[in-house]
Amino acid sequence: MTERDSDSGDPLHFVDEWFARLPEWQWETNILLPAGRAEAVALFAVDTINAFAHEGMLAGERMRRMLERLRRLFIRAHEWGVPHFILLLDSHNDDAEEFRYFPAHAVRGTTEARLASEIESLPFRDRFTVFVKNSFHPANATSLEPWLMDNPQVTHFVVTGCGTDLGVYLLATYLHTHLLAHNAPGRVIVPAECTDTYHMDASFAAGRGSLPHPADLFHKIALYHLAIHGITVVKDIR
Repeated sequence: MTERDSDSGDPLHFVDEWFARLPEWQWETNILLPAGRAEAVALFAVDTINAFAHEGMLAGERMRRMLERLRRLFIRAHEWGVPHFILLLDSHNDDAEEFRYFPAHAVRGTTEARLASEIESLPFRDRFTVFVKNSFHPANATSLEPWLMDNPQVTHFVVTGCGTDLGVYLLATYLHTHLLAHNAPGRVIVPAECTDTYHMDASFAAGRGSLPHPADLFHKIALYHLAIHGITVVKDIR
């Protein structure tokens, strides 16, 4: 048996230990100074809508608590002069193919598809750039890639929102590989306290023919996997 195969006991203990040691970053010291200027920084938020916080099959208290923390992050970013707030929001057709795999949610024109009040009520919401999407991928059939190409000065991406292991994971890896593909210096940063995922226990999942979705486990595993890719995962940004 090689050393790399010799872990015993809880096979995920190292994930918990890594998660407990996540550093807390500062906007000025850790992001704005390395970026060189505020115009090089963008704050992204995925699926900060009612369907994942306030109503529907995928809404829950975890997301509501996270949105309160995310609201404070938005305010701090605005106070430090970050000019770009990019929101990627589910807005599904009522017969969306995605509903074959997830409960129907965020149907276009319903209150579930509306921006959650925690974010919508921010006084600088006129600074938001909003892209709607019909899948949990941020760039398939959206305007995200054209926006990135039109804004090459943005090199530091802070990624937040709902679905650590779905929308957030896909957005963070997409932005990271965008930088790599264009040989562009920059960084993708994910503050763990400003993202979360939904919980579905085994009994509830069995009742609807789905697989369980343990939120604590998948939240940490997704963040850990992002870190393996070279994405910077921190506890929060103050």
